[in-house]
Amino acid sequence: MMREIKNLIDEELELYSVLNNQFEEKRKILISNSVDALLSIDEKILNTVDSIKSSVNYRQTIARKFGIDATNLTQLIALSQNYDSELAKEFKFSQEKINGLINEIAHKERIIKELIRHGMNIVNKTLSMISNASSIAGDYNNHGQSVQSEISRISSIVEEV
Repeated sequence: MMREIKNLIDEELELYSVLNNQFEEKRKILISNSVDALLSIDEKILNTVDSIKSSVNYRQTIARKFGIDATNLTQLIALSQNYDSELAKEFKFSQEKINGLINEIAHKERIIKELIRHGMNIVNKTLSMISNASSIAGDYNNHGQSVQSEISRISSIVEEV
């Protein structure tokens, strides 16, 4: 029964590894500016996260089915110490690998957020420059004359009295 739970944990570990690779791929896609690829990788990431959640829930259901009241790896490690110290070491190793992957994923997610924030700043500055340039240029008629100068030319009042 504990070996079956160990196999489920190994599947979770593999899913976290896939998720880690997907976040690295997303970082590269953001840098290369491929919108279609970005949409695709986001969908893959969401599917992997859902798979991880399902796997964790299934592991917890199987553990309860076997009468094991352990909802996380720390509890499984503590329980398995009583039955099989070698298995407890394997659980501990898996827990360390998963925690390491979670830390890597969190780091990559922070980098991705900064890339997006930086991109948004560049877009805002570019839009600001464009709007400032268009307001400086002023309005012109189809002859290339400033609309303001045309209005003063049409006016009957040429100067102040």
